[in-house]
Amino acid sequence: MALEQVMLTPCKSEQELLEHFGCYGFEKQSDFYQTIGDNDWQIDINQGVIHFGNNITFSIQLLGSFSLSSETWLWSWNNDTSQLPSSVIEQALSLKQYGEQNGIDLFTVGQFAATQEDLYKIGVIAAGMLNTDGYYLADFGEGIVLVTVKKALIDVKNNTQSGLFKILPKFIGGLFNSSSSQGNDISYGDQQKQNQTDIFANFSEFISNFDVNHYRALKYYLIAKDYRIDTDDLNTHSQLTASKGEQKIVAEFDEHSRITSLNG
Repeated sequence: MALEQVMLTPCKSEQELLEHFGCYGFEKQSDFYQTIGDNDWQIDINQGVIHFGNNITFSIQLLGSFSLSSETWLWSWNNDTSQLPSSVIEQALSLKQYGEQNGIDLFTVGQFAATQEDLYKIGVIAAGMLNTDGYYLADFGEGIVLVTVKKALIDVKNNTQSGLFKILPKFIGGLFNSSSSQGNDISYGDQQKQNQTDIFANFSEFISNFDVNHYRALKYYLIAKDYRIDTDDLNTHSQLTASKGEQKIVAEFDEHSRITSLNG
């Protein structure tokens, strides 16, 4: 199964994977959580599906599982005892192959000591790389199964959900603003403004939850969102200008590549 890649060069470390794919996966996860709400889950591993409530179903790929007792992660391709159907571990095998090609232990070591926080990292990387609709951590008591989810259309959103992992810190929230430009087509302009607002919100949440280089994380996120990056900005890392049709995003960074402003 081919990987959906938005990179310019192959990643060679966990950190590069997180910066290339994490924010894009994080965005997908936000939409997915709003879709499933507080519904209970039920997995049919043989059919390769997960059900939420009575009427929400996604196809799944099983990446691996986390043991709460031993605090270890086990990739599904290394789980010999569960006799998993080959059809549900295709993505895990794709990640393994990528890891072998690029020397990334995260994808090639079959079992290793881990924390529950590592599951979020693996989840957002996989969601971005494999272009899934998100991932789910299915807690079954003795451990947690990590699956990616895919559905042709996500069309139900429960806007009462609070979001992902924590509230955006105030000091970051003040950096993100969207201009109030007006156009002849108000509905189109409002939609474009909302798109940028969503991008700003997703990126600010992502960098508040993961330790990444802000410049690289934003660059690859915008590439994944089909923005064109101004090549003049690729050398200094102090500014990033991206455009998509009539939309324009300008970000500024300090000497440590930490974002100082983000405007559209």
